[in-house]
Amino acid sequence: MYRLIPLIMCLLLSGPGWAAPKAETAVVSGWIRVASEDAKGKILAVEIVVGEAPAEEPYLVTGSKSSELQNLLGEWVVASGLVTEDALGWKSIEVTRFTKVDDLPQPTEPTPPPPKP
Repeated sequence: MYRLIPLIMCLLLSGPGWAAPKAETAVVSGWIRVASEDAKGKILAVEIVVGEAPAEEPYLVTGSKSSELQNLLGEWVVASGLVTEDALGWKSIEVTRFTKVDDLPQPTEPTPPPPKP
């Protein structure tokens, strides 16, 4: 009986609920919005939102680049860094590099071919 207790404890502690968060280097593209702010309206955190509602997927921005991205609210960016996902499915990105995507010019119409004689 007492020999089963350590075995049971090992099985309980090694279950899927205790799994470490997944992490991988990735590139995401989306727009910057406020993730949280204090009572006075000071921005505490921002997130990069990928996709459109109802399928949008927010990535909480962490790391030293977070303060730089706070100045780009509402802008579209491409960011690379370490993406982690916790047990509940929430994703965050420790941004190492990012680029602001400016408004692209409208495409020009191609010129028609010259008429055949």
